[in-house]
Amino acid sequence: MPSPDKSTYRLTVVRPVWLPFNKTAELIVNDLISELGYPSTGPKAAKYAVVVASMLKATQTVEGSSRSEQPTYLGIQRKASAWSRYPLVGRDVAKKVIDDLIIQFGASFIEGSGDSGLHKDKKDKWRTDPIMSMYEVDLTRLPSDLASARFIEVGRPSVKVNKLETRPQRDWRKSQKLLKGFLNDKAANALDRDALRASESRIQSLNEFWLKHPLVFPNGHAAASATRVFHDGRFDAGGRIYGAWTSLDQKEHRIHCAIDDEAICEIDIRASQPTLFSSLLGYKLGGLKASDQWDDVYAELSHLAPTGIGWAVLDDTIDTIDTMKRNRSVAKKVVMALIGSGIPLKAKATDDLAKDYGLTDIGWKHFRDRLITTIPAFEELEPRYDGKGNVVGYLNGAGFLSYHESEIMLKALEQLVELGIPAYPVHDCLMVKVSDAGVNIITEWLR
Repeated sequence: MPSPDKSTYRLTVVRPVWLPFNKTAELIVNDLISELGYPSTGPKAAKYAVVVASMLKATQTVEGSSRSEQPTYLGIQRKASAWSRYPLVGRDVAKKVIDDLIIQFGASFIEGSGDSGLHKDKKDKWRTDPIMSMYEVDLTRLPSDLASARFIEVGRPSVKVNKLETRPQRDWRKSQKLLKGFLNDKAANALDRDALRASESRIQSLNEFWLKHPLVFPNGHAAASATRVFHDGRFDAGGRIYGAWTSLDQKEHRIHCAIDDEAICEIDIRASQPTLFSSLLGYKLGGLKASDQWDDVYAELSHLAPTGIGWAVLDDTIDTIDTMKRNRSVAKKVVMALIGSGIPLKAKATDDLAKDYGLTDIGWKHFRDRLITTIPAFEELEPRYDGKGNVVGYLNGAGFLSYHESEIMLKALEQLVELGIPAYPVHDCLMVKVSDAGVNIITEWLR
């Protein structure tokens, strides 16, 4: 039986990371625990509650997608290694509960799913593109008030270390729309056990504090758990902190979250990456103003390139403010492209700059060349890949810079915990209650 075509369906994966967050969810979870004879007290009670709540959260997504043109299936990872990442539940409990609830919800197995996907690629090499076990849920068997239930994410893996991959490997993975591979616990321990344990301990401490002050989303679900993600099979590259809030749209969703029933605001450092890179390497930003000071590097850099050479677009139909915002956005993307690649004299504009902003090669080169004068630290950048596509450079955005950025953020979060102030990170940005925004420690962090 061939595996189902991935383009013909949607998938919601069951992950053991959720607990009830409102009364409706608590009642549904407790009723199922009682009906299925699971322990409600004792050392294993919490494990059963996590899996039941996580299965309900996934089926709620399926229920909410019932009007989609494509069917939405439950995705179940059956391999033991898929469950070892999660700290709250072991595979045995998870398997039992999931199998029971599959029967409870009248879920039917999708033929051809659960396959290893073993095949030969264009170079005649064996590869696997595994497809997890998938199930179609009988929506009539779900709890009648499931749509009103709200859940809180509490059990993300504390630390992930992504595997080192060459540029050709990365390009192939992206072409197949696959996620990055990561080291299992054994490999991560072998890499640096002390670094792994220290990172896990720091994130777990944050999670424990966040559980007392969860971040509540506009839809009523919440989060109090994060994963620190390192790059390239090492503990000094990457290290940013990711949670369920990270991918939320800033204007439509993230800014409308709440902490302790209070509105939040976001505090960040303008042009943090070129500023931080320069500071870490002991370089001074120059030439931005006559006073030799700066306020927003990206905004000021947007004036470097004159009109008429494919940089700024002048059009009577474009508002002046919109033009300024556009040019700042382009300036930021140019800087990020150079930092990310590690190539200060990168030959061509990235595809999105050429496509979305009409930036020509002449405009790109003019702006790029002036950057070295304005941000001299860029002369220290190291290309991420060599000519064969192997990862060789460290002084770039994916290695050195993202690691130090994440360390600064984590230390700021830890200091705020000591003051009893809940804050959630989005890379170089802090989400805090509006009432906490003026606290001295936050002001000092911004400096």
